[in-house]
Amino acid sequence: MDANEDQLHRLAQDVGQSCGMDITCTKDCQVLSDQLKTFDNRYPVSVSTLRRFFGLVENQGKFSKTTLNTLARFCGHMSFEGWLLQEESAPSPQRTVLPPRASARPAVQTHVSSESKSDEALKDQMRQFLKDHANPDHFRLNAKQFNAFKDSWFELYRRGTFNMELWGEFKNLPHIHRFVVEQFTPLDFMSSFGIPMMEEYLAIAETLEQKLFGRGVIASGMVARGKPWSQIVPYLSPIQDLSPSIHPLVQARQLGITLLMHSEVDTPKEEQERVRELCLRGLREDVQIWPQWSHQSCYFAFNLTDWAALAQDLEVVEACKENIARFQSTQDLYSRDERIDSVVDLRMMWNAMLLGDFTTARRLFNALEWTTFHTMETRALNIWYQAARAYFVPEESELAVAEFYHAGVLTGYQGFVKRISIDLMGPIYADKA
Repeated sequence: MDANEDQLHRLAQDVGQSCGMDITCTKDCQVLSDQLKTFDNRYPVSVSTLRRFFGLVENQGKFSKTTLNTLARFCGHMSFEGWLLQEESAPSPQRTVLPPRASARPAVQTHVSSESKSDEALKDQMRQFLKDHANPDHFRLNAKQFNAFKDSWFELYRRGTFNMELWGEFKNLPHIHRFVVEQFTPLDFMSSFGIPMMEEYLAIAETLEQKLFGRGVIASGMVARGKPWSQIVPYLSPIQDLSPSIHPLVQARQLGITLLMHSEVDTPKEEQERVRELCLRGLREDVQIWPQWSHQSCYFAFNLTDWAALAQDLEVVEACKENIARFQSTQDLYSRDERIDSVVDLRMMWNAMLLGDFTTARRLFNALEWTTFHTMETRALNIWYQAARAYFVPEESELAVAEFYHAGVLTGYQGFVKRISIDLMGPIYADKA
């Protein structure tokens, strides 16, 4: 495909920003090739092609349309043509003009931690994001842009100083409104500002997937707060079969809450079995059901395992454990996120506890570095962590129990506190005695 040198320089710069490193040697090209394969293994780019693209060896030919499309998609665009259109219509004011092709790579920018920014600086950053991405036709984030925004948004959640006036500005742009709620769901705050956030999202939901997602998050918050099932059921949508066109996370949450309901409410036996079979099928046949992109993270098991634990359905818990273990055995090291790894380890620890494997559970607990990361559900997950800490570290049990109940007060999730302390930990302590 014809692409001039200037276009190739600029695309190389965007690729470098997306992967977060200078491409200056063959080893760098090997790492990038692995990242591209993880991103979409249908369109791999060889190390030799990347060496030519980044000017490490002389380029004596043109680059294929497939290669250019793959690199553009890695930067957050639909295709190379889409990347060109955005370049022409909205050139980046931060782009560095590169020298000729001897080094088609930008200098690495110093990352400023979101934790070091003031509240006003974070708000200014958010408003700049809104300004930069106001046009829905050009709303394509590369990995670096997404991670920077994610860190800032998580920092707002961590501080608990969420500004509703600022949120009003986000709601003025429906495409960004949906993006934020879907990617950074207020799972820790479903007893406060998260409720109107999700209700507003549900009001503009257009697709079945969006409606199931919104209802599921609202229902999960009601369960967490200890609301009666009569109030929760209207937000549960009966899933007749697993759909490859609906995100596995969305279906897992709906099925998981329904599984918990059946464990606590007298419901028809055949309906209980139908929901269990859907859960087990999703865990055992996920690769066959959902498209390739959904297997970069174990979405279905990752979001079902807590509900299976609360329901004390050991067959589903075992299937969750096996699914996550399969995912971990094939996970690419370059695509791992330490925050997600910590959450997965916490859930695998609870799976092991419920299945009676306390040796594995203790090993996973001891490896957790619980105070070193933050996600959109850190406060809720802390309820689970402190309950386990009280068991595994007897000398800290009094403090851990206090932290456990404090986490319940902080989140307002007394429904989780009651179920974990009485339904889950009660039998575990009884067996220990």
